[in-house]
Amino acid sequence: MDKRVSIVKCDSYAETAEKVHKALELLGGIEAFVKPGDKVVIKPNYVSRKNPADAATTHPEFLRAVIVEAENAGGSVVVAESPGGPYSRAMLGMVYSGCGADEAVKGTGASLNYDTGFREKEFPAGHTVKKFTVIDPILEADVIISLPKLKTHSMTSYTGAVKNMFGVIPGTHKAEMHFRLNERAAFCSMLVDLCECVTPHLSIMDGVWAMEGNGPTAGENRKAGLIIAAKNPFALDLAASSIIGYMPHEVDTVLFSAQRGLCPESAAELTVLGERLEDVMMPDFKKPESHFDLLKLLPVPSAMRAWLTEKLSARPKIDYDMCVGCGECARCCPPKAIDMKEHRPHIRREACIKCFCCQELCPKKAVKIERSVANRLMLRLLK
Repeated sequence: MDKRVSIVKCDSYAETAEKVHKALELLGGIEAFVKPGDKVVIKPNYVSRKNPADAATTHPEFLRAVIVEAENAGGSVVVAESPGGPYSRAMLGMVYSGCGADEAVKGTGASLNYDTGFREKEFPAGHTVKKFTVIDPILEADVIISLPKLKTHSMTSYTGAVKNMFGVIPGTHKAEMHFRLNERAAFCSMLVDLCECVTPHLSIMDGVWAMEGNGPTAGENRKAGLIIAAKNPFALDLAASSIIGYMPHEVDTVLFSAQRGLCPESAAELTVLGERLEDVMMPDFKKPESHFDLLKLLPVPSAMRAWLTEKLSARPKIDYDMCVGCGECARCCPPKAIDMKEHRPHIRREACIKCFCCQELCPKKAVKIERSVANRLMLRLLK
């Protein structure tokens, strides 16, 4: 187990190149990961077409800095992602341009992937899933570099290096996995399986500007001023989630990683290079509304789970003052629980699996997270 995590302060994207280089030097330099002639695939976090200023996606200056590092080591670089929605050339082009990837590669030798092929990859050691459908560029890479974003997440509480690898699953196959693994624990266990199956050789987190609250796309921007890098993506997530105020047991991907021996049980056991962990903590980092569900905070007998889920779970709600009736929420909903009636989306409560894909992919942030009255009352009593 590699316990090393490098943490470097970075005040703005104007100094990203210098600070990314410093973060990598603490880990032995880019040459420890990329050799001359290697085909390097860089996997950013492009959940959907988002302006870089929204802090929902990997910033283009951050991407560019990593491209230059890999090329300086002699690597041949391809940027590849499978965002939410169909895995098509048109969708890739729209997302790449919207997130600034096309500008990031200008003047470099890097290219953007438009190959929409994919194949199955067996993973017999998986705890929850033993076979994954993975996009071709990832399977053909000599080196995979993952560029997660420091954000909260309405379904998984936190998204980072492990969750970023969900983007190697092509388009609508993601929706199928959400539908099949519709409980948080099962879904997060699958994410750990996937990251073991397709482990990035290096993960570098864009935490210069982060997202707090109802992430991963509808939260609030927050300047965190950090770059976090590690060979071990599971160790990176333990460090990053601790920085923003989560205990390891509060983030299932971190909890399961520790239980499987992929990272330590506590951030105190990490080998932190650069900034000290205690000096960069942000305990007031806002958590998503869905994180405070009692079902995630208290042990619940299995016989009562279905009833309590209906009464207490946070769920998506449409803000019709913000909704433009584009229908994206209905298109991306894994269980097809959203009906469009007179250009307005309506969520069928009984069919909703609370994956929050609608909230994640809504281009207008019109899907809110609503806690039930009973949930809010019981949380108040517990305090």
